[in-house]
Amino acid sequence: MDTAMKICYPVIVVIGVPVNVVAIVILSRGKCGLSKGITRYLVAMTVADLMVVIIEVAFYQIIETYGVYWLQPSLPFCLVHYVLCYVSLDCSVWLTVAFTFDRFVAICWSKIQSKYCTPRIVGWVIGTICIVFCLKNIPYYFLHREIAGNYFKQCHAKWGLHMKSGFEWFYWVDRLLNPLLPFFLILLLNILTVRRILASSRVRRGLRGQRTGEKQQDPEMRSRRQSIILLFTLSASFLLCWATTTLVFIFLRCLYTDLETTIRLWLAQLTGTMIQLFSSCTNTFIYGVTQTKFREQLKSAVLCPIIYLLRW
Repeated sequence: MDTAMKICYPVIVVIGVPVNVVAIVILSRGKCGLSKGITRYLVAMTVADLMVVIIEVAFYQIIETYGVYWLQPSLPFCLVHYVLCYVSLDCSVWLTVAFTFDRFVAICWSKIQSKYCTPRIVGWVIGTICIVFCLKNIPYYFLHREIAGNYFKQCHAKWGLHMKSGFEWFYWVDRLLNPLLPFFLILLLNILTVRRILASSRVRRGLRGQRTGEKQQDPEMRSRRQSIILLFTLSASFLLCWATTTLVFIFLRCLYTDLETTIRLWLAQLTGTMIQLFSSCTNTFIYGVTQTKFREQLKSAVLCPIIYLLRW
């Protein structure tokens, strides 16, 4: 497991930083054929993923795995870094929830779609999520301390905090907000969205005479297809990457039996963490697979420097 972690985390950084930066640049140009609201969500999600790769993977997991604690020069830096790790993860997860809910409203609640699914509301939602989770994670600054030695310097939770009811309450709220509630919210919203799409498709086919064998193109369903494919692909990626972490937490808290089970779940938790963090690299590939115009912009971004060098 230690070898796998030493290989996996540097790979996440090497892949995650450039692909997320490229995705941010391409999406920010607004030439991918997506609405302004969807584009803002995707840019915010990609920025959050980039922060996860830099803050959580590069400056925490790699330091822990390779034992290079001298990269954390002081206790304040160490504590602030812990807070930023939680903030980046929470924002990445809840921006995915917000995007899923936005598409759910657009598909299932047409009456309020024009009021909710607007760039202005999207901006407010993104800003609110960032502010709320910055405030929510401030207690982590006071729940850790520095352990210093001759060869390493490291932050850990303060001794005895797990015995205090206040910390237990905060811990459960934290775990509820990430990953339990987001995981099940995304699952539920996608189930409801799929049910709505299937019902609408049956009705529209009946109205357009397709049940009698007449083949007609439905421009409204065709225009929705791009965002629907993007939504379901992003949601499926999130659910798969976070499934192990979520299930391990439930088993550890609800189905604890003996030491052997705990050790196995601990290994599963390490594996789940690697898969979960790898999800910060996948969104750009999802955009490329599901969005034709994004692929075109990506090709242009790759070919332009090459053409320039050849001409030069």
